[in-house]
Amino acid sequence: MVGVAALAATATCAVAAGSVTRASIRSAALTARSPSQWTHELGYRKADLHPLVISPSTGAPEIGIAIAGVEVSLVLDTGTARGFMITDHAPHLPCTVEGIVEERNADGSPRGQSEDIRVDSMEVLGARYVAVKGTRADWRRYSSAPFDGTVGLDFFLERRLTLDYGARQIAVTDAPLPERLDSARCVVLGLLDPPRDQGHLLYVRAVVNGRPAIVYVDTGYSSSWLDPAFCEGLQRVDPQGSSPALRRGVPVELGGHRLVLDDVREQEIRRGSGLDAPVALVLGSDILSRLVTTIDLRGRKVVFALAK
Repeated sequence: MVGVAALAATATCAVAAGSVTRASIRSAALTARSPSQWTHELGYRKADLHPLVISPSTGAPEIGIAIAGVEVSLVLDTGTARGFMITDHAPHLPCTVEGIVEERNADGSPRGQSEDIRVDSMEVLGARYVAVKGTRADWRRYSSAPFDGTVGLDFFLERRLTLDYGARQIAVTDAPLPERLDSARCVVLGLLDPPRDQGHLLYVRAVVNGRPAIVYVDTGYSSSWLDPAFCEGLQRVDPQGSSPALRRGVPVELGGHRLVLDDVREQEIRRGSGLDAPVALVLGSDILSRLVTTIDLRGRKVVFALAK
């Protein structure tokens, strides 16, 4: 498949370095699925499966990409709003610099300048794209651990993908999502339209600690966060040093399924302006690594199953 990525990359999420305490799932009203089970139930073939690398420093998922013929491992970052980003830590990649762009954080505050670039071609998990626009930036602006760059969901507009961190597998297909999925095994959620200029970022409705809210799903974050406004009555743990407080026993209802999360960082969430409910929870790779996550932009759905 050959396509043209017409939008410049805008990396809106940070790739944070791994922390000592990672959030976990205490309980979930779902039946755990093995790789052989979810590949069958979601209609994947052997040819649809690709290796997934988990960064030892961040816990974020990485995939092999060919940019203008150069092999590079990039973070599969659902928080990269558009296109792709490479950093000054990446190997030399042939590209054309087309200008300077002012980057902004999710809350609109300035982040710094990056270069607008264009590469002749990219190969992303079996699909080839030409004349692809992206950005090049200093890795220190996004992370406390070096990384080569990120690739976002622009390359999966017509393909669905499933990530299983534990199995080190990612599956990709252009086939539609099966119409009937067992509700005892997975939860199917409709994707909300993201705020303007946030590309294809992933927002879903939920009930967090008893209140209607929105959950933001971001594979590029190593940690999950809970906004202080949703912490009332939850057990608090104060780590040593300057690390943020942790909350335990966080109840989250997704599509009628209840999950209880432990050791979620308490931190203000400054995103989601323009949505009709507050963003209460960011699900990062610490929680996503316990799940099998399917993203279907064409069908406007996210599907979660419990990883075995």
